[in-house]
Amino acid sequence: MKKLVLSILTVLLAATLFACGKESHELKMGQAYYAAHGTKAFAVATVVVEDETIVAAYIDEFQFMASDTVTGVPNSETLNSYVKEGYSLASKRVNNATYSANMAGAGSTQELAVSYAAIEEYVTGKTVSELTTLTGKEKEEVLDVVTSSTLVDTKGYISAILAAVENAKTNKAVAYEGKLEELKLNQVYGAAHGTKCFTISAALTAGETIVAAYIDELQYLAADSATGCPNADNREAFGSYIKEGYVIASKRVNNELYSANMAGAGSTVEIAENYNILQEYAAGKTAAELEGVDTVTSCTLVDTAGYLAEIATASK
Repeated sequence: MKKLVLSILTVLLAATLFACGKESHELKMGQAYYAAHGTKAFAVATVVVEDETIVAAYIDEFQFMASDTVTGVPNSETLNSYVKEGYSLASKRVNNATYSANMAGAGSTQELAVSYAAIEEYVTGKTVSELTTLTGKEKEEVLDVVTSSTLVDTKGYISAILAAVENAKTNKAVAYEGKLEELKLNQVYGAAHGTKCFTISAALTAGETIVAAYIDELQYLAADSATGCPNADNREAFGSYIKEGYVIASKRVNNELYSANMAGAGSTVEIAENYNILQEYAAGKTAAELEGVDTVTSCTLVDTAGYLAEIATASK
């Protein structure tokens, strides 16, 4: 009898300890485009937040670079018809080796991607209040705090992350059961929808499971009707590489404009809502489970399979 009682107590104790160790989280994911570093590029910051705390962050920047030395964004062959001859819009992360070599020529001792990663690591676990206080300081003071980054505009990148947090707060939360340190955030660029734009897909994963996802696309749109990415209208710097009358623009930022064009072609669901539907569908699934899926209830995008394939790629 004593042995039975002890066995029951042992099971109850184990169950209690397990329950105590279980973590439940409500996470939100968002993105922002920001002029973090001068006028020759724009940054894209992607974040995952829980209430006021940053859970994960991802930084990249886009800049026009010589086509013969870099890998341009997907669909550059078509998109370059809007770009100054001999140049392509390119991701600095994708071209980390080339861009870092140029930085080294100017005296930098650390690769660009390493500094991005250092900033991402620094902000993880910090609150909005803590980071807002930090960005209130001078650039040099911020560098003294984030010592593992060598980027003079570290303050600008943290400001971009804060802008992404504000956008994330307006998005729907996803439930996650597990430890936050097991989560990974990754971002890729692809061609989910034809040749006139390129896709930015981010995936937050726990092992092989996609916890949350985020989709946007960039396309050249008429400057007199669209809101361009930061610095796109600067005809003395970044914008000087773009064909007159156009800007590189986010479909999400220009949701109303782009959705009106879709409606004219018969679509009944706005582009941002379509993206959201696909993101929600991907949550909780693995990359393998997304393969071959070309229809999702309520989504009206003909290239559904392409978008889900990009999320799957980001999750790997």
